[in-house]
Amino acid sequence: MRSVASMKPIFNRAPLTPNFRAPLALGQIEPEGWLKEQLRTQADGLSGKLFEIWPDVGENCGWLGGDGDAWERAPYYLDGLVPLAWLLNDEDLQDICLRYIEWILASQQENGFFGPESNQDWWPRMVVLKALIQYFQATMDKRVLVFMDKYFQYQKKTLDNKPLTNYAVARGGENMLAVIWLYNITGQRYLLDLLAKLRQQTLDWPNQFHTFPQTRPKSQSSPWEGFNAAMERENEMLTGLYRPMYRTAHHYSHGVNIAMALKTPALISLFKAGFKEQGGFKFGWEKLMKYHGVAYGMFTCDEHLNGTNPSQGTELCAVTELMYSLECLLAAGDFSDEIPDILEKLAFNALPAMFTPDMEKRQYLQQANQVSVSKEKRAWYNNGDEANLFGFETNYGCCTANYHQGFPKFAANLWYATSEDGLYAASYAPCTVRHVIGNTPIRLKVDTVYPFEQTVRIEVSVKQPMEFSLSLRIPSWAKQPMIYLPGGEIMQVRAGETAFVRRRWRTGDVVKLELPMEPRITRWHHQSAAVEIGPLLMALRPEEKWQKLENGDFAVEAASAWNYALAKDAPMKAVFHPENASAFKKGESAVEVLVKAAKLEDWGMENGSCQTPPILPAIEADQLETIRLVPYGDTSLRISQFPYGTIAGE
Repeated sequence: MRSVASMKPIFNRAPLTPNFRAPLALGQIEPEGWLKEQLRTQADGLSGKLFEIWPDVGENCGWLGGDGDAWERAPYYLDGLVPLAWLLNDEDLQDICLRYIEWILASQQENGFFGPESNQDWWPRMVVLKALIQYFQATMDKRVLVFMDKYFQYQKKTLDNKPLTNYAVARGGENMLAVIWLYNITGQRYLLDLLAKLRQQTLDWPNQFHTFPQTRPKSQSSPWEGFNAAMERENEMLTGLYRPMYRTAHHYSHGVNIAMALKTPALISLFKAGFKEQGGFKFGWEKLMKYHGVAYGMFTCDEHLNGTNPSQGTELCAVTELMYSLECLLAAGDFSDEIPDILEKLAFNALPAMFTPDMEKRQYLQQANQVSVSKEKRAWYNNGDEANLFGFETNYGCCTANYHQGFPKFAANLWYATSEDGLYAASYAPCTVRHVIGNTPIRLKVDTVYPFEQTVRIEVSVKQPMEFSLSLRIPSWAKQPMIYLPGGEIMQVRAGETAFVRRRWRTGDVVKLELPMEPRITRWHHQSAAVEIGPLLMALRPEEKWQKLENGDFAVEAASAWNYALAKDAPMKAVFHPENASAFKKGESAVEVLVKAAKLEDWGMENGSCQTPPILPAIEADQLETIRLVPYGDTSLRISQFPYGTIAGE
């Protein structure tokens, strides 16, 4: 068995654009503390049980040779289960993974194609490739390289006559990612030709993110009834270079497609350099947040982009896929300094909020302002009435299959290898990192309960004194951050930059980061105000009344007042309880912010959701009270975008 740290990082080969960060292999980062507890909760929850209880991914599914579901669900599940199983060293979960993997490897035909005969779609095979890459990293099973080479040769020969269709046209970047990975290992030139073919047949995301026509909520620009009827009239699928107008528009506004596609321009820039490719993520992200952004750090998509109202929804699949895109972007190159901040905001807020505490149930959609979880008609674009229930397969089963990757891939990408023989910190969640530089093993122990405290200790262990670099990302929100190095040296660093520390390290050396977190106000839809501290979005959590429905899903209703306006410019007080740090929604919150607020009696409900926050309401000083905000990820009901009230007479 190989050493967990022995796999060398994979950097880009010429003629691909050089990258200066590369992912560590699965297993080099071991989660600790609250993050390990979160992963264990996930494994003990639905992730560990899904194979037994859901036929779509179970014994009879197409991806085990049965006559059940043969499309994306089992590949999605495998893509998240592999990192979860190997991060936790959970043999039971690994055995489930191996059942799929052995069947998949054995299914390859002489011509290179693989998978269920009943489904010939390119798309689910793209997901399988992502899972196989992670499996190879964890095991060094060289059958994966032979398998992928044979498949990619088949793709190169076949794509002209059997082009990408439907979701594969929108998501061709996932295929490119796997081709780039194999090229960087083998250097086979035909893979560059395959990349060009995939680029040609994939939707033009670089241009889309630059021009960005979706500046209005989809429900206003193209109401679903008429839009759906137009697609049906076209009666043709998206295929290769032939792209019917309405089906193309459908894919360009589809939230999960966009979450995946945000990495596609950057991937294309590695083999086809251009302004639109290099700047695709940055331009696209700015416009997505301007026209569709909400306080938990991404865009609304109650299936399609739908504006900035905090009562609109965001799909769980979009959250996990956006996180993965950001993790890929960190390895691909220097595309935006914001990427680690965006990733943390999703991992610590949007993702955990969508599960029950035991991670047995999930939502299809979440809302930034969510005061009722119920089966009720809401202003979604085209999602169902049950979309925000905590359930097993509410609205549609894709999220049941695809959420598993969120926390595990985040844990596996906390640190990256750097091209100058060092390590880069993307996030400071607690973990142990094992790596080999030169021929010398090194270990970093990240001792902290971050993001629930402001101090991070990184302890170095080496077999012998040696020189290497640590690139320490300083979050953009940190107030007067400091780094304390061995020997009493102090580095004053700037927020939003990366501190480069190269020195000769010895076992027992400790680097301490102080990342001061102060409550701050950010402004959103209708001039609403959100309270943030460090990477955490804070929210008012009303008392929750849970109801188990007949089918096992859960509804939740507020049992206390939620309709508060924050007092503009009032002082805020942060209180840290690091001893409470645990998996989200487990026990007491580890951070709270106390703020001044007043009830707005005329702010109520509309179509199952709270109304749009009133704009700058007037409030009376004698109505003010102190309310307690907790981390968004600890809430199932919440207000996170508040009306920002002006005190009368001030």
